[in-house]
Amino acid sequence: MSGFDEVLKGFHVLSFSFKKAEAESRGAFSLGEEAKLQLLEALRGAGARNIMVLSTCNRTEVYWSGLNQEDVAEVVRARMGVSEAAWLSTRQHAGGLEAVAHLFRVGCALESQIPGDTEIAGQLKMALRLTKSHVGEVAWLDRVVSLVLKASKRVKSETGLSSGATSVAFSAVQCMRHHLPSLEGAEVVLYGLGKLGRNTCKNLAKHAGKASITVINRDDAKANHAAEVYGFLPVSHGELKKAIGQARVLIVATGAQSHTVTVDMVQPGQELLILDMSMPPNVDPAAAELPGVVLVDVDEMSQHALQQLNARKDHFPHAERIVEEELEEFRTWIDSLKVAPLLGAVTETLRNYRDVELGKLKADGSEDEARLVQLSDKLIQKVTTQVATYLKTKSDKVEEDMEVFGQAFHPSNS
Repeated sequence: MSGFDEVLKGFHVLSFSFKKAEAESRGAFSLGEEAKLQLLEALRGAGARNIMVLSTCNRTEVYWSGLNQEDVAEVVRARMGVSEAAWLSTRQHAGGLEAVAHLFRVGCALESQIPGDTEIAGQLKMALRLTKSHVGEVAWLDRVVSLVLKASKRVKSETGLSSGATSVAFSAVQCMRHHLPSLEGAEVVLYGLGKLGRNTCKNLAKHAGKASITVINRDDAKANHAAEVYGFLPVSHGELKKAIGQARVLIVATGAQSHTVTVDMVQPGQELLILDMSMPPNVDPAAAELPGVVLVDVDEMSQHALQQLNARKDHFPHAERIVEEELEEFRTWIDSLKVAPLLGAVTETLRNYRDVELGKLKADGSEDEARLVQLSDKLIQKVTTQVATYLKTKSDKVEEDMEVFGQAFHPSNS
């Protein structure tokens, strides 16, 4: 049996998502960049392989092979610091082909809080890139993720599941339209220019061009660059409180593990809509108690985007079929890996037979012998192809039939 096939048997995922946790409790499972790196290193040190940590505003998932679930769960929980009750009630586990199927569905945005979410594919690429840069090459995981991304691309191009705006970033624009009578001239402050913040910039430029938009980031250079690209106003991080005090809308897309916006940053009596897209929440929830302040978290924003889905329900079956087709390609790849060692043994045995018989013939010329070798190689190829075709398409008991073929063609039996 191939090494890659063995990896599949020991491949797992631990998942913590919006399906079992509200935004407030889900935030406890969120991992920042440093925490993700520490987790990767800890799991590698414990002996895990094919490790990938995917942490978005709606889910945190850990994929791995080579360690049992209990050992990995202990390492993961030690870095999350959540209560036992929260841990037991929110986590989901899958192993083997079920774990791979889960990754396909996640990567194709079928498991997203906003189905068809256009951001998940990029987040998956970043998660794999982080693994490669800090853990090393992961050939098996790399192949799986490439198939997932291929399926994701097909879902986007062949269905209407992602038609219109379906990302959390665009849901901010929808929320603004819902809460404000008009966006024209509205003072909007976007705080945070990571991946989510940059996507929000694109959506604001496209769908809220009549608003007055200010961008702020801890790195002022990033704010200046975004302002130049999208025609916004950059403000230095040192002026954050002043900018918030003048805003009608504050969009928070920072990636901190604690509150970056506190109550004292809001002016007394200020009318302010705060859209907190961060996970964990980066706005002090006490701000919601201030007169004139409306605080909307990522779950509520997602609901606005979900209202768009009714027009796209008919695309779900097609997207599901695409995922199943691509998952079948993965299964075929795994099956081919199972058969490959057997085919190698069959080929080696037949060539040994050939060499013995050629020796008996004692061909007079090397030219005749070369033609005989060429002819016999073609016949051997036909035999191995027939064996492979039978095992892949006609055998009902592949493992048993492989064992029979293996015994019949094993070199020790020749």
